[in-house]
Amino acid sequence: MREVLLGIEHITDLQGYDHMLYLVALVAWASLGDVLRVLLLATAFTIGHTITLLLAGMGWLHPSGQWIEFLIPVTIFCTALWNLRRSAGQNSTRVNRLTYVLTIIFGLVHGLGFSSFFRMMQDEGGGIILPLLRFNVGVEIGQAALLLGFLALASLLQALGVYQREQQVFVCAATGALALLMVIERSPF
Repeated sequence: MREVLLGIEHITDLQGYDHMLYLVALVAWASLGDVLRVLLLATAFTIGHTITLLLAGMGWLHPSGQWIEFLIPVTIFCTALWNLRRSAGQNSTRVNRLTYVLTIIFGLVHGLGFSSFFRMMQDEGGGIILPLLRFNVGVEIGQAALLLGFLALASLLQALGVYQREQQVFVCAATGALALLMVIERSPF
């Protein structure tokens, strides 16, 4: 149970705002009517970071913290750009598949970002699989709560007259601008 709570905390902790920023950029186009697609995207993201958490937790990956901290906002910026160019209501199979693939790949990067945290919270000599699964259940719960809140707000704004495309442009511009500032700030060059 401790790992589930840590997973929820990881998502809802404001110090981990980059995870929240990524999720919001990922669903900039969405409202409550898109809840299933949004939750599937969140799960794709979790799959990506589960893979790198597992590999790093087993000691098979030793990423450079400086590069990972740089690449995380790069993924946010790229996601904001990807969703900015997306037409409102665009739902082609090819675009959706590519979005899921990119989400898993970007999840790999984000997983490396908190792999050291996960290793520190692990019990010495304990297994990694069950704690990782419990942690990811918490991550999914936290992501679902965050995304449902965003979707509810988006739906409310649309009911008040904000067009979906206006929402999309505003969210992508805001998350992209913040991510670009983070990229510049964290640049390893």
